[in-house]
Amino acid sequence: MPWDLNVTLDFEKDVWELYHVAEDFSESRNLAAEMPDKLEELKAIFEEEAWKYNVYPLYDDMIQRVAKQQDRLFGDQTVYTYFAPGAIRIAEKSSAPVKGRSHSITTTIDLQGDEQGVIVACGGMTGGYTMFLKDGKLYFDYNFLDGLYYTLESPALPRGKTELKYVFTAKKDNPFSGLGELFVNGNKVDETELAQMHMATYSLAETFDIGRDTGTQVSKLYRGPNPFMGKLDRVIVELTD
Repeated sequence: MPWDLNVTLDFEKDVWELYHVAEDFSESRNLAAEMPDKLEELKAIFEEEAWKYNVYPLYDDMIQRVAKQQDRLFGDQTVYTYFAPGAIRIAEKSSAPVKGRSHSITTTIDLQGDEQGVIVACGGMTGGYTMFLKDGKLYFDYNFLDGLYYTLESPALPRGKTELKYVFTAKKDNPFSGLGELFVNGNKVDETELAQMHMATYSLAETFDIGRDTGTQVSKLYRGPNPFMGKLDRVIVELTD
């Protein structure tokens, strides 16, 4: 076809462009203003073909559409319980849909003082989150695009049965940012603002794991797979929005 018809992504401010690709293959000269009749002719053809091949409705919020697909997998489910060992290599899209939503991640461990390793991890070096124990402390690390990390750290952990919890509260005006808080036995031990967060996916191939970080490591604070060394029973993810 010697002509190409383009439109901006913001459908609220549609601007049609027209290019004669037989003579201008790089589409450097927009002819929409010079050839309004040809523009209208091609727009009419587009309209006809779009209805014919079920192109409508059109969406310009592709990232939001992809993000919403994960929610559709689970309906109105809000609590997700994962057991160790066994809950590993779960596809990211099949894990608890926490992106852009207020949520908590909780586990209870009878700490002996020598536990190390990943409690839960999702994603990898290109992005994701991980909750882990290191040198007697609890950490939560959120990796935004392999360069920006939001890290929470507890003081030295106590011995005995201990509840470890991470809480994220999304902002109402921008749910892909918010406040991250770390709790030990109900007491807040650290917090940080997460200004930039993933909207759609952390990676194309990384997984969700309990008790290890399969694939590339989410955090630079450990080397993968960093299996959990200790008695880890279950991890509960709860959507709280």
